[in-house]
Amino acid sequence: MSKEEMHSLVMTMLTVMQVSIVVPMAVVWWRRRHFPPEIKLLSGYVYLSVAAVVGARVLCPAYFETNYGFLTGFNLGKIALFAAVYYQVVASAKTRRLVVATTVATLTGVFVVMLNDWHLAVAVSRVAQCALLAGFAMVYLEQTLNRRPLRPLSQDPMWLLGIGQLLYSAGTVTAFSLEYLTTTIYDQSSKFIFVSIAGLVFNYFLTLAFLRANRLSSSPAETQLSGAIQLANS
Repeated sequence: MSKEEMHSLVMTMLTVMQVSIVVPMAVVWWRRRHFPPEIKLLSGYVYLSVAAVVGARVLCPAYFETNYGFLTGFNLGKIALFAAVYYQVVASAKTRRLVVATTVATLTGVFVVMLNDWHLAVAVSRVAQCALLAGFAMVYLEQTLNRRPLRPLSQDPMWLLGIGQLLYSAGTVTAFSLEYLTTTIYDQSSKFIFVSIAGLVFNYFLTLAFLRANRLSSSPAETQLSGAIQLANS
């Protein structure tokens, strides 16, 4: 396969990854009435993702010199949205305060970078999104290990979201680490292949989360109830 053919394949994979957001969006429209509050909030992600894609692909070439603003805005929006979701489902008040504090500190730090260098802000916001949201996912996963779940973990939408986010963060960080080994646009094929696969994996787990969500919430109330059941049975 020639370099030009590889580049065309990679661009196709990126397009498929971006368009794949319509699958979880369709599930949101179909099942929204079954969602608990935190999943209703999470469903806003599909619209954030579509807005970022349309902005970067359609509006940017017509009205802006670069797509840095859309890329940074997507990363910051995802951080804020997911922080609000995790705030609703972590059981510890101390942990909820930590979610707020780390989110505010991260958003403030990225805004400071934006004031000085938009290009650098894209990289910083991407790394911050992957690191912070992976941390939130690990907090929730650890919380599920310390309680007796009321349902199988594979049926817990927040557990599925956490697994998807961890895989996405690992794939994205790996992908952009490869950027330091590239010199031309054709050398970056491996990077964008990782990005495409990571995005598809995340959208797959996001779709599962929406499919398996029901009104049995993942909120602190559920955690406290399962803890009471465990205590009563001990």
